[in-house]
Amino acid sequence: MYKNFIFDVYGTLIDIHTNEYEEATWHKLADTLKFYGVEYTPEELRTMYFSSCELQITLGKKKYSYPEVDVVEVFRHIFENKNKKASISLATHLAQQFRAFSTERLLVFDGVIETLKELKRAGKKLYILSNAQACFTKPELSKLGLIKYFNGIVYSSDIGCAKPDPKIFKQMLEKYGLDRSECVYIGNDALTDVNGARNAKIDCLWLKTSHTGDAQPRFTPKYVVQNGDITEVSRLLLKTRRPTGSGN
Repeated sequence: MYKNFIFDVYGTLIDIHTNEYEEATWHKLADTLKFYGVEYTPEELRTMYFSSCELQITLGKKKYSYPEVDVVEVFRHIFENKNKKASISLATHLAQQFRAFSTERLLVFDGVIETLKELKRAGKKLYILSNAQACFTKPELSKLGLIKYFNGIVYSSDIGCAKPDPKIFKQMLEKYGLDRSECVYIGNDALTDVNGARNAKIDCLWLKTSHTGDAQPRFTPKYVVQNGDITEVSRLLLKTRRPTGSGN
C-alpha cells in the first residue's frame, strides 16, 4: 500500500488561468516599476522579461535536460538592465505583483480538500512536486488553504530543473527520505507528470482534468481517472497494494 502521495499543483489541485500576454498586465507592471526608478515601456518590459527567461533556460541546459526559470532572478535582471539593483525581497514582491496582474482565475478543484483530509486520516504522508515558481505558489497554496495538508514541497524554481526530468523527482525522494516503491504521483499532464513519474520509476495516477489537453503520454500510467474527479484518488489508492514487479 502506498505511504506517500505526491501531487502536482496547477491543473491537478488548483484550477488556474493566467494571461502573461495581456497588454494591460504589462502596462500595470511598467507603471509599478516606475515607483522604483525603473523606466520601461510596456512593450520593452515584456520583451525584456521573456528574453531573460530564455537566457536562463539556455544557461540551464548546461546542467539539466529540462531547465527551469527562477522568476525572482528575472526581475533582478530587469533592474540590472537599467543599472539598478533589486534585493531578493523586492524582486520577489514584484514577481508576486506580476502574478497578481496576470491571474484571471485561481481556485481549488471540487473534492480536493475532502480528498486530502481523507488521505491524512488514513495516515498517509502528502507531498507536492510541481513545475512552479516558489514565490508564486507558496502564497497561493496558503491563500487557498492547502499548504497545511502537506509534509513537504519541492518547487522546480528552487531546483533549477522541471518535470519530466527524473532529477527533480530524485531531489524530492532524497530531500524527504522517501522510498520510490512506497510513492505514487498524481498529476494531470501527460508529458510532465505521467512521463516524468515513469522516468523516475514511480507509479503514477493520471488525473484527466480540464487542463489536461490532447497530448498522450509515452508510457501507460498505472491508474487513470478520466473524469477529473480527484475523490477517485482515495477510492482507488487507499485500497490498492502495489503489485510486486510492476515495472514502474
